[in-house]
Amino acid sequence: MDDQLDLGPAYAPSAASPPAAPLPSVVAPYERVVMFSFPVGVVVGLVVGSVEYLRFAYALSFFDPDKLLPYFTGIAVLRVIGPSSAMIAASITAVLVLHRAGRRASGPIEIDHARVLLVLAALPHLTVVTMPFCVLGALLVWLARTAGAVTVFLKAMLDVGVIWTHFAFGLAFTALCGLWLTYLLRIGANWLTTKKHGLALKLFVAFASLAIPNAVLRAVLSLVDPV
Repeated sequence: MDDQLDLGPAYAPSAASPPAAPLPSVVAPYERVVMFSFPVGVVVGLVVGSVEYLRFAYALSFFDPDKLLPYFTGIAVLRVIGPSSAMIAASITAVLVLHRAGRRASGPIEIDHARVLLVLAALPHLTVVTMPFCVLGALLVWLARTAGAVTVFLKAMLDVGVIWTHFAFGLAFTALCGLWLTYLLRIGANWLTTKKHGLALKLFVAFASLAIPNAVLRAVLSLVDPV
């Protein structure tokens, strides 16, 4: 008879509580982005410097390339190639770091953007690293093609009358690129950590989102300083 007694809700067995939702993993990736951007910038600088030198070599092949190539290479490195290499290195590193963080997470991810401005602050220093390696990449190709001397290349490249103007132009270009890159990381970090898309698509979207403003900035700054 005991099993037929109604003891009331106070004595009813407790219902099983629903499983708790997993807490989001808080990721602060920007310190790692800055740290790994510098070795990536070395590689990017070497590759981009070599490619740009070959492009100039083809364009100037009908003139006097031994004298003109180092000069135009130096201008391009100071004005565009060095800052662009820094931006490419930082963006590639950011995509890889955020993509890997998303792949490793077992649940949702929450990005801590408290130090996102580290990327903006590090970009001028990264540009100072990529510039000499761009020159080194061009120099190695020049030595392989012409068997010339290092001093001849550097002397032809360094025109004291214009070098500081082009360097200031490059720093302005770096600042504008850094603002855009930091803004993109701020709004697109959660998309880069998702598992729905592969790394190739993320790298392509990152390249497109940087290449278009890069071309616009180059056009605008060329109008401001056409030298």
